[in-house]
Amino acid sequence: MIHLAAAFDSAYPEYSRQLKACKTEQELLTTYKKIKEDAFEKARPYLADGDDPTGFPAIALTPQQYHNLSAATGSNIKVYVTAMINTAQAIKPDFSVGQTVAQLIGGGITAIGTIAGAAFGEGIIGGAVAAVAVAAGVEAVTVAGLVTLIAVAIIAVIIPILYFMLKPACCFTLLMNETNETINWVDDHNVHGKPVGHTPFINAAIDVPEPIPGAGKYVYAGLIQTDKKDAALVGTQYGFTYSYGSTKVNFGTECPLTSLYVDNNCYCSIDSTSETAANETDSKNVLSYSASVVTPKLDVSIKCNSASGYVAYYIARIQDGSI
Repeated sequence: MIHLAAAFDSAYPEYSRQLKACKTEQELLTTYKKIKEDAFEKARPYLADGDDPTGFPAIALTPQQYHNLSAATGSNIKVYVTAMINTAQAIKPDFSVGQTVAQLIGGGITAIGTIAGAAFGEGIIGGAVAAVAVAAGVEAVTVAGLVTLIAVAIIAVIIPILYFMLKPACCFTLLMNETNETINWVDDHNVHGKPVGHTPFINAAIDVPEPIPGAGKYVYAGLIQTDKKDAALVGTQYGFTYSYGSTKVNFGTECPLTSLYVDNNCYCSIDSTSETAANETDSKNVLSYSASVVTPKLDVSIKCNSASGYVAYYIARIQDGSI
């Protein structure tokens, strides 16, 4: 927690100053909203056509980070997700491309956002070594542009941890697209709480075979977040849907303010609805869930870091067996 706070203070001193000046939770909520709006506005010039200006940028993972996230369970889910994003926030606008590439790869990331992701994908498929492909993505969006895209994710993930630890009731999901198709956002549904943001589409995974330079599985991930409503007496209970071709993939997450009836939990299904997923996650009340269909071959799963805690972290996966 100390490391997260120090890194945030260093990367965003003005945002930190505004938050620390707040005296009440309502002031914090109001300031948080203004900071998010400012971050989204600064990121707007670096978005590709079709990107949601209020959405989270997609993240391309290194093969090692993909392995780490796939295998993560329990507290490691939170560790890997927060460490990855926290490492990225150390990138400064005056970094060289080389410094930026080193920082990204060190944090398990190869690209952030659609523009950088496309340039990275073209490079890695074309046979460039990973570092060169990552550099192509950085150059496509510029270091300064990359910093603004990172800020959108940082503000959504880190601020609630640092400033709303009492009772934020926040669900934060990292969704990995392990398929050969781009998956697209469809809709969401809150039984309780409110949606905060999502990644509008997540690119198809890239499997670079040996002996091509940079061989490995490069998977793109998206971010989805829901919080409780301001001053609400209940937490957040949420469902969301992405499309894989004509197939709908549904996920549910819940973080209650109290574990009197249910704990932090999750759910997933195929060809159902966001509303059903939101209701089923409460009914099942489990920390992991999976679903599969044979035609088309598709496996979906989701897991939560802990049954307790006012910020719940999830890793969700969509797999079609292509990588």
